[in-house]
Amino acid sequence: MIKFIGTDLDGTLLNSYSKVSAKNVQAIRDAVNSGIVFAICSGRTLHSVNKYFVKDLKVSGYRVVLNGAVVVNANGKMVIDRPLDRDIVAEILKRAEFSKFKIVLDGLNDTYIYDPNHNWNTYFEGMSRHHYKAHSVQDLMKLNNQEDLNIYKFCFSCPPKRLAELQKKLESFTALPITISRSGSNYFEINGQDITKLSALQHISELEKIPMTDFMCFGDYGNDLEMVKEAGYGVAMENAIKNVKDVAWKTTLTNNEDGVAKMIKRVLAKEFD
Repeated sequence: MIKFIGTDLDGTLLNSYSKVSAKNVQAIRDAVNSGIVFAICSGRTLHSVNKYFVKDLKVSGYRVVLNGAVVVNANGKMVIDRPLDRDIVAEILKRAEFSKFKIVLDGLNDTYIYDPNHNWNTYFEGMSRHHYKAHSVQDLMKLNNQEDLNIYKFCFSCPPKRLAELQKKLESFTALPITISRSGSNYFEINGQDITKLSALQHISELEKIPMTDFMCFGDYGNDLEMVKEAGYGVAMENAIKNVKDVAWKTTLTNNEDGVAKMIKRVLAKEFD
């Protein structure tokens, strides 16, 4: 019996315009009203995920953010808080300083962007008051030295023609105590060791006393793969990459066809009990 539903945002719950459709909103509200525990599981910052709870969904639920480095429960209490070690951040920045890749550092709510090509957008949205321009890698290093600021996640990205070069650079980091995941065709994310959306959900499973076999999780990309694979009911979007589809229990419609809502309706109709 499905007692928990967790969903990725980009490419999953959100359509191509970064909106939650009315059908997805209603399905999630119906699920929560039926007693199912709900979570958004995203690589985004807490501020960015909170927006969708407050403005669109208007339900209670867990915020699994920054790929599981932070988890906030339905009462607003932080139950996981695992920033990157400052020495690790410094080491990665030092190794990447002259590579001229786009580097995004995520704090809890704010995002710091260094881009040698002066494109200041993040992978999920344009500039906002929570986005800050860094004019050099040295600027990012100074941020890392601020004792009142924790860095939870890196994002490295590049133009498609430099993808092999970026992948080679990331391979040079693999001896460090970090977790590398892929969130887009040219986007790679770095968190602390053993920090994933799945590890966060396993912690929620213990807190809620709901076994992972009763979890339904939706995803589309590499940073969702473990979550989709290990949930009792792992659902891949039709637009998901092949690796996620291969490990999924079922595939639903695309993110532009209300695929999440379609599957939740089947859950509430008790098709899988």
